[in-house]
Amino acid sequence: MLWICKDAVLRIITGDYLKVVHIHRQSRAGAFSIERLFRTIAIELRKSTELVEYDTGSRKSVLIDAWRLRKMNADIYHVTGDINYMVLFLPWKKCVLTVHDIGHFLFGLRGLRRWLYKLYWLYWPIRVARSVTAVSRATKENIVNYLGVPESSITTIDNCYSDLFHFVPRTFNSGYPVILQIGTKPYKNVPRLITALQNIPCKLVLVGKLDASIEKALSECNTDYANRVNLTPEQIVQAYVECDVVSFVSIGEGFGVPIIEAQATGRPIITANIPPMSEVAGEGACKVSPQAVSEIREGILRIIMDENYRTHIVEAGVNNAARFSPQ
Repeated sequence: MLWICKDAVLRIITGDYLKVVHIHRQSRAGAFSIERLFRTIAIELRKSTELVEYDTGSRKSVLIDAWRLRKMNADIYHVTGDINYMVLFLPWKKCVLTVHDIGHFLFGLRGLRRWLYKLYWLYWPIRVARSVTAVSRATKENIVNYLGVPESSITTIDNCYSDLFHFVPRTFNSGYPVILQIGTKPYKNVPRLITALQNIPCKLVLVGKLDASIEKALSECNTDYANRVNLTPEQIVQAYVECDVVSFVSIGEGFGVPIIEAQATGRPIITANIPPMSEVAGEGACKVSPQAVSEIREGILRIIMDENYRTHIVEAGVNNAARFSPQ
């Protein structure tokens, strides 16, 4: 629940709009999932609020950004994700913070850098913000368990998919399907996916930069693949439209937006049988252990070869995606 000051209540009574500022991280190529999400939400919010979208600069310009934001005198400052530390430089009682995941803390850092990140990027911003939202129950549980934050101080609010996504029929290519993988960071589990696909006639489309482990797996498995980076939102949508199967068997996620994007488009998806992916997918996905290459392989083969099963998870997926509409 958003906290609203007395001034804001008076505005509601008098019919004036609340002034809300969405604070986004610095724009950079290949990283726009959070911004795409909140720009979709912004369309809905503008029906009842005065909404300003503010893109921050680099970390070096944090004080300049904070000064500019404070001058806006907003009713609510909403830090939309990633740059959680911005909360520390704004009026705490007016701040809403959305936490998408703490994966970088859990999987990407060690030693002193991990400790400093925990304090400045996660713990302190979460503790001082007036309202904190997590995008899934799994993210909320991670915040509580790994950061020692009281459960009562966090509200779970699901993500939505962009209004660019809609159902697009496609004749399934069972002879040589195109399998789409969105994201290539280590926790996306791409090397296991590549191994699972070995000797299955298909083309793998990888969206994101390839690291050494992925390149090694592609070479060893002689995979037919295409790599695409820095796609626009429209190009991302087109990648879903042009594929036959979406793979998203991550070992850890904050939510898993590609699941509902695939479902909204009408594509069969294979994902991990662990939260939050299993909860987000509902009955509209093939769910397998992300650690078991054999399960990933069997799941993909079932999608390719079993038309009735494939039709079932697509139909269930379309119904499930309705839970996550922008409205």
